Amino acid sequence: MLPVEVEEMRRALLNALPKTCSDITKKIIRTALNDPMFPLSFWLRNVMVLETEVRWQRMLLHERRSALRRMLEERCRIFCEIRDWLSLHGNLPQADTAGFCSAGKPQGNPNYCTHCGGCCEIASGLADFPEEVEIPAAWMELFGTGLGANHRFCAFLWELNGKGLSVCSIHEWRPRPCRLFAEDECRNLMEDQDFSALLDRSRMTATYRNLCALLDSR
Repeated sequence: MLPVEVEEMRRALLNALPKTCSDITKKIIRTALNDPMFPLSFWLRNVMVLETEVRWQRMLLHERRSALRRMLEERCRIFCEIRDWLSLHGNLPQADTAGFCSAGKPQGNPNYCTHCGGCCEIASGLADFPEEVEIPAAWMELFGTGLGANHRFCAFLWELNGKGLSVCSIHEWRPRPCRLFAEDECRNLMEDQDFSALLDRSRMTATYRNLCALLDSR
């Protein structure tokens, strides 16, 4: 998305918070949305996937609005939880001069990887972690079960400074299935028509504008 679109969507999401939200919840959501690593573009792509699902299409507008607000709160809560834990352990991802991300040491950027985030756009995965992994046990369970209804991408996927580039917030401790995903798997993903549709600029813009209109609580 263009920078102006990113900021407009941030404002729309903040303005859509119901008056019944607690001050703590509002603070968590504001903190997450104002962080340049919050996966806003991937959250929009999540909505694009939902729009193709019959169950979502059959929901009334107020039901969709309520579901989106709940999704936003859940995503913001886990984002802030991960960020705080990484900060405490000195592994908070930072943008490097090459435009990608490092958390103490380079993540690695094989030539075939464009950081599109497609490999992370799963609701949940096989929670098979190496023995030396140090992240909280609850996070390992979360990887296996997912964030909940309507979430369509990994709880640990972040975005590099609103540029649509994927960042794995737990790359150093990622599970074995993620470590095994390599060039052949990436090539197959790039040939998938459903995934290619998520990269369509015009469709993304249309979804973004529909989302802002839907969330307008005035």
